[in-house]
Amino acid sequence: MAGPTYQETCDRVAYAARLYASGYADKVILSGGGWGMDRQALSSGIPQNAILIEAQSMTTFENAKYSYKIGHDQGFKSAIVVTSPFHTKRSSIIFTRKCKGIDLTICSVPNDPAITQKWWHDSYSTQFVISEYLKLAWHYLLEWK
Repeated sequence: MAGPTYQETCDRVAYAARLYASGYADKVILSGGGWGMDRQALSSGIPQNAILIEAQSMTTFENAKYSYKIGHDQGFKSAIVVTSPFHTKRSSIIFTRKCKGIDLTICSVPNDPAITQKWWHDSYSTQFVISEYLKLAWHYLLEWK
């Protein structure tokens, strides 16, 4: 299953920009690279000196691992993880495990409720939801080892 679509990435960056503009963050880590997130962040009003790029990761586990290193090196005491509604539970589990010592808030990007409530009508959304449940089950199995 591929990562987030262009629109999902735009939604996440736009929401992070709103949180930044509202004073909830001094810095924004753009994790996972791709889709021109840095350009969107700049055009959304986040200044260059507030943008930190994490471009190594290919998975949520790596997002957490590399973002934690950046946050730790920057002296973060807290962080807000912005993700999609379907990805919130698994992101919460992974980031909580990897980001020890940083007070985390997991924040789901608001979306169209019709999409969330009727995900089975669209093949991409159906695949994404099934993939998330399988990955979530996998993480619970790993937790029991």
